[in-house]
Amino acid sequence: MASSSSSTSIRNYTFQVFLSFRGEDTRYTFTDRLFENLDRMGINTFRDVRLERGEEIKSELLKTIEESRISIVVFSKTYAHSKWCLDELAKIMQCREELDQIVLPVFYHVDPSDVRKQTGSFREAFSIHAGNVPEKKMRRWRDSLTEASNLSGFPVNDGYESKHIEEIINDISKRLNPKLLHIDDNMVGLDFSLEKLISLLSTHSNNILVVGIYGIGGIGKTTIAKIVYNKIQCEYVGASFLQDVRERYKKVINFNYNNNFLVI
Repeated sequence: MASSSSSTSIRNYTFQVFLSFRGEDTRYTFTDRLFENLDRMGINTFRDVRLERGEEIKSELLKTIEESRISIVVFSKTYAHSKWCLDELAKIMQCREELDQIVLPVFYHVDPSDVRKQTGSFREAFSIHAGNVPEKKMRRWRDSLTEASNLSGFPVNDGYESKHIEEIINDISKRLNPKLLHIDDNMVGLDFSLEKLISLLSTHSNNILVVGIYGIGGIGKTTIAKIVYNKIQCEYVGASFLQDVRERYKKVINFNYNNNFLVI
């Protein structure tokens, strides 16, 4: 596949999904499992892995938000305690307005009304920010929380988290691309090969690239190809996955031979 030139009518995205979350609440639990499942499905997802964050959000992170097709905002108990998270949210809602970005809120053990009205732990957070943050920025944060909480989202309170994550993944898959390839659950031992293949394709060259995957049958070649396709297809204006080419080619040749057709 060769990447296309930029166009005002067609947007190319660096990431399919951007995850906004409060690390202290969900980094090693819900958000980690959500990210792993997104990655397993070949959905190219950005997750900020820095444990320490400064007071001001970095410009490169703002650019990452702009270059994402979907933002998932995991609202948790102390989400609004973080100025960084609130700045992320404000940028996400701006991208929704200006770039038609899809925003999916997840209410992780919080009441959507607390997010909407800034009550409960969200009221506590804003009382801490009061006096330290300009009123204009505080208003932008409040408006962003209210707007985001009014969107259709996913409450995660009771039941198995795996079921909630499955629901989120299914929704995202449908929104991203109805032709997103299905990936089987059985993917043990493919990580190294997957990383190697992606590294071979990680180039900004405009030249056509051809990468071969060689091995005996049944070791996961097609599965790896599908995962890579799902991960990088959003970077191109057009993408196709042609499976079982050899078998289909043989059928065409046999058909033409038996029917005395000449294929040129």
